[in-house]
Amino acid sequence: MELKDQIREALELQAIDADGENAAKVIQAAIMQHTAVNVGDAMLDAGAIVLRRMVLETEQALVAPDLLSRLALDGAVPEDRIELLTDTMTMAAATAGGIRPSVEALITRVGVENAMFGLWLGLLTVIRVTAMVLDHTEAELVEDVLISLEP
Repeated sequence: MELKDQIREALELQAIDADGENAAKVIQAAIMQHTAVNVGDAMLDAGAIVLRRMVLETEQALVAPDLLSRLALDGAVPEDRIELLTDTMTMAAATAGGIRPSVEALITRVGVENAMFGLWLGLLTVIRVTAMVLDHTEAELVEDVLISLEP
């Protein structure tokens, strides 16, 4: 299966069907087939699509420290994962701006499992936060990403 199809399937399972367990299995299979770096790059691309849409529609950017503090206080993200989430969301934002940070460097620093968890959490957080900012559902944003990922 092509990587874009696997990312599409994982996003559909997670955001539309609320089936996180099977979404994780799809991501694991994608890593085995395409490497963690390629899967991480694909997740950054998907997050970049969402962030570009937010900026186009609102002409505003999120303030990372404020957002992440709020996510930690709300309990949406475990406090020990905030730094990793900050890194991966910043990587998606940089990708949206045209400079893709190195997924390989992230993997070297935190390990494959943590990097993939962080990139997936970052993508899902970008989708959730952007949906709130744009007053859309997460499923609507995922549909936009899925359309963008089509060949």
